[in-house]
Amino acid sequence: MPRSSSAELITLRVSIVKELRNKWKKERERNPYVNEHFGGFVNELLHDILEKDEFLRHYAPFLSEEGCTRDTLYIKDFKENKIAEIHFSENKLHCSLCDSFACFHIQFAMATPRVAKLNLDQKTIDNEIEEDGQQVKKITNNKRRRNTISRI
Repeated sequence: MPRSSSAELITLRVSIVKELRNKWKKERERNPYVNEHFGGFVNELLHDILEKDEFLRHYAPFLSEEGCTRDTLYIKDFKENKIAEIHFSENKLHCSLCDSFACFHIQFAMATPRVAKLNLDQKTIDNEIEEDGQQVKKITNNKRRRNTISRI
């Protein structure tokens, strides 16, 4: 098949291609309107992700994902100038900032792909993501200590 002059070849990990191909096959069985070409399916999927990210930028421009550890997702709330820690507990997400299971931070977290990695030992988190999350955790803990000391 000839390539468009605006097309670009990219390299994907073999494991990701296998996952994508399995997802494509399942989607085709379930929905007859799914793109019949694997490449087209992948392009549509990537486009959907970009649209979702753009939606989040407009829906919650004051929230951003700061990092992730094995059990916590850190979300920066620029309105309150605080970091919300989202934990997975009791089969629910819990926001330590709002002490809630259904706040705005939880809704934002549910739209991020990293929330699926919380407390999942069988899946590994990228080392960079883990390091970023640990740095955010240290900063947050240091700020809490300073605030506690200044109140005393």
